[in-house]
Amino acid sequence: MDNFLSFLENHADILSLVCSFCMLLVTSIYAFFTWWHVRYSKKTLLESIKQNKEERQPYVVPTIKSISGTAFDASKYLRIQLFFKYKLENVGDSAAVTLYALLYAKMEYQSEHKLVYAHLMPNYEHSLKVGQKSENRLHFETNEFREIVEDLEICYVKNMKRIETDATVTPFRGPTIILRILYKNMAGQWFESVLEQELFEIKKLSKEEHKEIEKNRTELNLRLLGERVANSEIKDGDFYEGIMMPPSYSKLSRQMVDYNYVEQVLEDCRQHSDSKLEYLKS
Repeated sequence: MDNFLSFLENHADILSLVCSFCMLLVTSIYAFFTWWHVRYSKKTLLESIKQNKEERQPYVVPTIKSISGTAFDASKYLRIQLFFKYKLENVGDSAAVTLYALLYAKMEYQSEHKLVYAHLMPNYEHSLKVGQKSENRLHFETNEFREIVEDLEICYVKNMKRIETDATVTPFRGPTIILRILYKNMAGQWFESVLEQELFEIKKLSKEEHKEIEKNRTELNLRLLGERVANSEIKDGDFYEGIMMPPSYSKLSRQMVDYNYVEQVLEDCRQHSDSKLEYLKS
């Protein structure tokens, strides 16, 4: 016992140093596990918040309500405007803000699926609350209208030949109307909803037929009244009505996009708008 006490007295400094080192090691291990636990808890909380945000997002659904237009004398040329009236509905769980609407027509038989841009776009809306609906319209001008009609004429000829030769072959498609909606949630994340729907036909109506359609706008009336439009027969005072393929044959997609994508889409739209304005000035 005396030897043990003597050993402790002779090596007190070393033993004190060892004990201090052990305490430091234990404290460091405790601090590490405390830091790890706090970090893990923070990460779990952020993931929960992110998941909750992802589950509560806006979902804007676009639909095309009607297509109508007219041809009129603009002194220097025959001007044609074809308006697409559309509806937006937010069926999501949170509000959508900063909404941009863009309209295109994708040609099936010209210039490798050429994309024709609507005039004076994009349309802008500040916000769309949950369950809220809104209506607006975009339109194609003279040159775009003629390109769409030309694509429809090619489609019509191909389908007539198909019926004469083999009616069992899948029908040829008309131009595809693309309605693109860009919007973001309250957290600043961007989304894109895109409706793709085939344009079946554009009918030319007399003034009396146009009044009848305005009184009773039904798909049956649209199909029975008027005649198929042709570029060679367009004249001042014509009225036009478009017929889309049923919504069940359309395609609706939605995806999250980044700001650079949105910026590129809007810049592309601006460049086309500028070129159209230069054309009109000339």
